[in-house]
Amino acid sequence: MTFGELAGLIAAIAFLILVVFLCILINHLSKTMQETNRSISLLTKDMDSLSKEVEEVLGNTNVLLEDINKKSSQLDPAVKAVADVSQSVVDINDQLHEMTDKVATQREKNRLGLGLAKTAGKTVVLSAFNRYRQHRKYKKGAAKDE
Repeated sequence: MTFGELAGLIAAIAFLILVVFLCILINHLSKTMQETNRSISLLTKDMDSLSKEVEEVLGNTNVLLEDINKKSSQLDPAVKAVADVSQSVVDINDQLHEMTDKVATQREKNRLGLGLAKTAGKTVVLSAFNRYRQHRKYKKGAAKDE
């Protein structure tokens, strides 16, 4: 065996080893591709069923949204009425505060007037009583002189 034959034999063995490894690699790659295809077909089925469920949920959501919009439009007058009532309560409260202030002011005026009337009344009563006493004294004095 010459050196060239030996080199050819080594090259042939190396090529054979390379072919064997490539066959093993292609076999593993083929199995991986089959698993990938199975996974893709399973995902496709799952996506189809999921898509149908999502369509159903969207349909129900649209029905619910329409129902909510109808009920909301029916509630609008009630909400407006409540707002009007609350405004009326605020107006009544303001009027009540004004009336309370007027009554308090009038009470203060009456107290002042009552104080003046009381003082004037005392003065009139005391003056009348003093005149009565003087009148009695005068009568007694006139009766003694006779």
